[in-house]
Amino acid sequence: MKEATVAFAVVLAGTTWFATQTIAQNDALTSELSTQEKMVHRRAVETAVWAMPLTNALAMRDGFAEVGCDYNVVCYFSKIQDYRAAVTTPNNTTPYVMAFWNIADGPVMIDVPPTEGDLGLWGTLMDIWQRPLADVGAKGRDKGAGASYLIVPEGYDGDTFDADYVLPQTTLNGYTLLRPIIPDASPNSLAAAEEFTKKLKIFDPGQPAQTQYLDVQGMDIDGVVEFDRSLFVLIDEFVQSENLEERDAVALGMLRRLGIEKGREFTPTERELEILDHAANEAKVFLQEAYFDNHSEKQEMGNGWTVLTPASSYETTFSWLLDSGAIALDDRGSSFFAFYTSAEEFNLTAPPTMYLLTSRDADDERLDGGTTYSLVVPPDVPVSQFWSVLVYDFEDATFLDGFEKYGVASTEDLEVNEDGSVRVVFGPELPDGVSESNYVPTATGGGWFPYFRFYGPGEALFSGDYQLPKIEKFIE
Repeated sequence: MKEATVAFAVVLAGTTWFATQTIAQNDALTSELSTQEKMVHRRAVETAVWAMPLTNALAMRDGFAEVGCDYNVVCYFSKIQDYRAAVTTPNNTTPYVMAFWNIADGPVMIDVPPTEGDLGLWGTLMDIWQRPLADVGAKGRDKGAGASYLIVPEGYDGDTFDADYVLPQTTLNGYTLLRPIIPDASPNSLAAAEEFTKKLKIFDPGQPAQTQYLDVQGMDIDGVVEFDRSLFVLIDEFVQSENLEERDAVALGMLRRLGIEKGREFTPTERELEILDHAANEAKVFLQEAYFDNHSEKQEMGNGWTVLTPASSYETTFSWLLDSGAIALDDRGSSFFAFYTSAEEFNLTAPPTMYLLTSRDADDERLDGGTTYSLVVPPDVPVSQFWSVLVYDFEDATFLDGFEKYGVASTEDLEVNEDGSVRVVFGPELPDGVSESNYVPTATGGGWFPYFRFYGPGEALFSGDYQLPKIEKFIE
């Protein structure tokens, strides 16, 4: 694994928006650490990377809980989610549905309704490490027929309440992200999705009660990890309250050096908190470099565009446990820096959607919010449905804060060139002569990256016959 300090320097060399003062402080701090303090710093960096899928999920759980989305509450967006819901790399075409649960006091039942015409749900039930328990809904185990899914502790031998599927869960906490299947994002379709979502049920099967529903549209939800001392507070909460696994014994041993251990109060000194702050920041920079720059050959899709998730995710069904017996820690950590959720089934040869990622322009420079760029989407995009390109903040992978427009899609009234190509322009201001429909705003003073989404991708994408070009600095 690359040393985190090397990763820190490499990323810095390719960016302009990292605060030099923070870097200088980091250098100053690490240079004056004692041998024992250096060990705390190193182990804090490593455990921050190890814990990313966990802290990513816990940050969402806590953020949604702050607006009233407690365990066993179906939380949904009655309209397409926006920047106020700070979660990693959301889309802007489908309103999200989320629910969280805890099986410490017994099983939890989730009833997924059957698809009705062109209305349905699909997504994945996961434990708090974001390992899939089951895909559900139209693209899941029930194939849209609807089913009851009982989530139980491992080794459970009690009543299964006539559930269609019984799903053992290693951790106590779990959650789901579901997406309504709707024909479009018109007001009528969104209203129909809201009504259909209220047929989804989550409850204690021993004491069935009416499921609670909460529309979180427009609420300020802080659902992303903060890379400071608070990250280790989340980890400590997990250690104290959750089931721990033998596979994580080494990481749990490293956490002991930080003062985090089951049954032990976490009481770091001010000096230790300062070290944890800097270690968390260093872990973040490493994760950014690993996600945006370190790609395997299997991910490459031409011209600097890559599949957004490494092969170690879908080839292991998101267990990240390799045939060698190792856990792909860096792949897992960097992936959950930028997105959340997983899948029980992921067929890279014929997926329902395909997302591509890039973070550099044709000059191999990091995409900067203060610079104007263009992407010329070649004609005949191989999709059976539509394509879109969305912009996210390089710092935390959320929608750009305060912005109302995050991208463009082929379903919109875009200006099309004579050859059938579409020029999409990104920048802090709309250039003269560019159609507003083809323009995506960016924020000066920070970096950004796009996801290009293919809905119903065709063979030409996978064969390499169709490739996106590099993003170039805008020339009028």
